[in-house]
Amino acid sequence: MSRQVQHKEVVSDTGKVITYYDLEKPDAAVLDAKLTAAFASAESVLSCECVKTAVQQLFMNKEMQEMLIYVSRLPVFSAEVAGELKADLGLLAAVKHLKYFYSIPVSTVLFALSSVGTQYAKGDWEGLAYRVAADSSIAKLTVRALSKADPELDAVYGSNAAYLECADPHAVFPTSIYRMCDGHVHANHDASVIEGVMSTSITTTIKIQTGVLNPTNLTLCKVYKPIGKCVAVVDQFVDEKWGEDLCKYFAHHGVELTKLVYRAMEADKDISTVEEILKDLKMHSVSRNEPVLIVGGGVIADVGGFATALYHRNTAYVMLCTSIVSGIDAGPSPRTCCDGFGYKNLYGAYHPPVLTLTDRTFFNTLKEGWVRHGIAEIVKMAVVKDLSLFELLEKAGSRLITTKFGTTCPEDTEFGEMCDAIIGKAMEGYVKSEYGNLWETHQCRPHAYGHTWSPGYEIPAGMLHGHAVATGMGFGAHLAFREGFITEGESRRIMKLISDLELSLWHPILDDTDVVWASQEKMVQKRGGNLCAPVPKGQIGVCGYINDVSRERLEKTMAEYKTVCQDFPRAGVGIDPHCHDVGLEHPGTTGVCKKKEEGAAEAAAQEAAAPSGAALSYNEWIEQCQQQRASSHTERLAGAGGGAAKPPVFDENTLFYPVVEAYALSQTSQGSKDVNAVVESTEKEGLFAPCMVGQLEGQF
Repeated sequence: MSRQVQHKEVVSDTGKVITYYDLEKPDAAVLDAKLTAAFASAESVLSCECVKTAVQQLFMNKEMQEMLIYVSRLPVFSAEVAGELKADLGLLAAVKHLKYFYSIPVSTVLFALSSVGTQYAKGDWEGLAYRVAADSSIAKLTVRALSKADPELDAVYGSNAAYLECADPHAVFPTSIYRMCDGHVHANHDASVIEGVMSTSITTTIKIQTGVLNPTNLTLCKVYKPIGKCVAVVDQFVDEKWGEDLCKYFAHHGVELTKLVYRAMEADKDISTVEEILKDLKMHSVSRNEPVLIVGGGVIADVGGFATALYHRNTAYVMLCTSIVSGIDAGPSPRTCCDGFGYKNLYGAYHPPVLTLTDRTFFNTLKEGWVRHGIAEIVKMAVVKDLSLFELLEKAGSRLITTKFGTTCPEDTEFGEMCDAIIGKAMEGYVKSEYGNLWETHQCRPHAYGHTWSPGYEIPAGMLHGHAVATGMGFGAHLAFREGFITEGESRRIMKLISDLELSLWHPILDDTDVVWASQEKMVQKRGGNLCAPVPKGQIGVCGYINDVSRERLEKTMAEYKTVCQDFPRAGVGIDPHCHDVGLEHPGTTGVCKKKEEGAAEAAAQEAAAPSGAALSYNEWIEQCQQQRASSHTERLAGAGGGAAKPPVFDENTLFYPVVEAYALSQTSQGSKDVNAVVESTEKEGLFAPCMVGQLEGQF
């Protein structure tokens, strides 16, 4: 066996085997003994008034040196280490940081030491860590830097670093302390054929807390105090409600905060938003080893997470969740994304946060419609993963919405505890489903329940994501009944829960089976040639999959499902099912709204620059008249639609109401070749053609 830098190779008659890392076999008893000895021996440093002296003595302590070196050689992301330390998750998280003690700020090392638990750290190690982090002369120094200035330290830590440079470079030259890679390669003698396997391990932590922005809560402080700064990507709505608290928190801890605020409606979930974030991150010189803080709901979690995935190919981020969707689904999810060209989540990357914080305190400022649609992501986990969660949702009912998960009635501690249990169980079910299949290398994904058909009609219908998913869950439950997976009673029980939570079982767009079938075809493409629709199987709380649904069967089952939905309030339509119902723009304008704003600004500038009283061209005059006429419409559509075989029920009837528009489009033919030619030439030449209005109105 010959040893070479960063890899080993074994040569035999059949060829070469190349491996990469030499790591210690984890042993909980050995680690326990070393931790006990290290903290007992080093406890005297806590009484040092000078933090520099305390740090120097700490890293000079022989027992502490032995413990740190031992941990630096462990495969801390491995299942073996997790298995050894499963009884103490705080210690497990600390060990993941201590592995990198040589190259991370000493203040981060101190915070990690303070997190191992009172079993070992009996004194005020957290207090010492905070004092070190507050001393700018030493907070950002590394043991590598300290060793260069002290030959005695270098003799110990420098020699270990030289060993690790070959055995495990992650520990001494990490790009990020949250990721590790491994691999093995087989090659024949002349390397004309090579077979390799590569793997990546990613660590993440999820915490459900209350009062994350209370200065006494040190969770965010421990991440950003050692760095000395925090660059935060913040949802504009959240900034209006919580921006001052965010600023006060970091000011209290002496951390420089840079807020990058973006509008984050469904209509903004576009690649242009991602590009804007990327530009801003670069302008503020964010480094790959400095986790970005993302604050907000599902949209900012998706686009912000995607931006960090692209930034320098991979940059860590912390997710502070302020909505239900981000709190139990989009926040901890590795699937970051944005829409494009009218397609849901066309762009994306697998990039989970290194820390997810869910705090239902933030739910207090959400509109009821936002709370309601977020609950759909909890229902899906209950139906296919956890019967006890399903029963809790039945018990809590719509009170979850009216009290915003108990935040409007803090005196009701029993209900508050139930809300925490619901969030915790939903989160647990989610990670059970997701974290073993990070890269979607197979399609047995329970958390995709409700997401098989809905992505294809959510955007054109202008629906809130939760309501669209709810229609998919209701249909999936009925399909599971017809498949023989569950009883009719179980199917109705699922539908009743969805309805009791005021979510949608039905939407008129489901009458358009062309749209639903097209959605299924696209989903089969996305899922690698399989439909693999997750549905309840056997009983509520257990998942199965349906892979074959013909168009004939889809249309027949959908017609049956519509009939079933008539038995529920509002014929199955939920409360506030559309984006505009809760003050959001139609998601069909994705990527368009910003261009309109930019165009309006440009037009305003041109108008300001034009001479007073300047004559308008014919096209400009016609366009102005059309716009004025359109803005002053007072007509109503009540009573219209006579002659249609089965006109849908509209809960509003103003002109241009999205459902009316969708219905109109479904009742008319496609534009003729002549009309399409006019459209193309008009757009190409940048003209305004009033004749098109008459042509299209005539066809309509």
